[in-house]
This record gives sequence, C-alpha cells and structure tokens, in this order.
Amino acid sequence: MTASKAIEYRITRRLLQRQDGVAKHRLARLADRVITVIAVTAALFLLGSYLQELLWALLAASCVLTLGTRTD
Repeated sequence: MTASKAIEYRITRRLLQRQDGVAKHRLARLADRVITVIAVTAALFLLGSYLQELLWALLAASCVLTLGTRTD
C-alpha cells in the first residue's frame, strides 16, 4: 500500500468513526426524551386521578414554561 493510500484509508476510517459517534449521541438524546415524556405522562395521569385541580394548575404552569424556554 502506498503512502497516499494509507493516508486516505486513515482519513476515511476516522470520518466513519465520527459519524458513528454522532449517530449514537442523537439516539441517546432521543431515548432520553422519550423516557422523560413517558414518565411525565404517567405522573400526570396518576396525579390527575387523585388531585384534578392541582393537575390543571401544573399543566398551565408547564405550558407557560415550555413556551418560554428556547431550544437550540
């Protein structure tokens, strides 16, 4: 293998490793969000079955906070 082929091979291998890392990071963020949404939904369901008035107050507060936060 010539020197230029070896350099090309190393560059290609590094780029492929970076892409795998980015894909794993995105998948981990998506899994975290799904778990969070499921947990919040379950908590709101349980809270709503016991304390309906408090549930509506929390829903209103969470809507205000969600609309007020900025995601990048």
